[in-house]
Amino acid sequence: MTEEKPVRNVFRKAGILLARRAYSRGELQDKLAGLAGHEEIEEVLRRLEDLHLLNDSDYAYNFASNRIRERGWGPVKVYHALVRRRVSPGIAESALERVREEAGERLWLEGYLKKYWRTRHSPRNRKEIGRLVVHLRQRGFHEETILEVLRRSMPAEVWRSFDAG
Repeated sequence: MTEEKPVRNVFRKAGILLARRAYSRGELQDKLAGLAGHEEIEEVLRRLEDLHLLNDSDYAYNFASNRIRERGWGPVKVYHALVRRRVSPGIAESALERVREEAGERLWLEGYLKKYWRTRHSPRNRKEIGRLVVHLRQRGFHEETILEVLRRSMPAEVWRSFDAG
């Protein structure tokens, strides 16, 4: 009976945490680390997975989809954020692939640029294009995709100044 109490306390705390927001298995394991031993925490995590309350694949997909569609993040930034949240690299990559099948990085970037240009003017010279490329790389987009999308969406004379410089 005394062994049951720590598991119950860990399970209760996990329920409280999961009621607030979704967690990856690794994040939840870290949050519960001080409450009981490794075996008890693993037991609770397995039980949560059996109840479909903890699923790294779904968590990674929902996280990636939200960050890309709603916040305008690129796939590189999303991947690194998932790994920091203790999602395995394989699951993070497969989640990005699932989201990529639905739209693709070029469409994500075009959507972000539409929102971005609502409050800013489009680049008018080489320096402004360079700043925009740096900004988009920091948001996690691949440089090849950035250049491809910008080349198609900007006036030819502005783009020529960038290519020539």
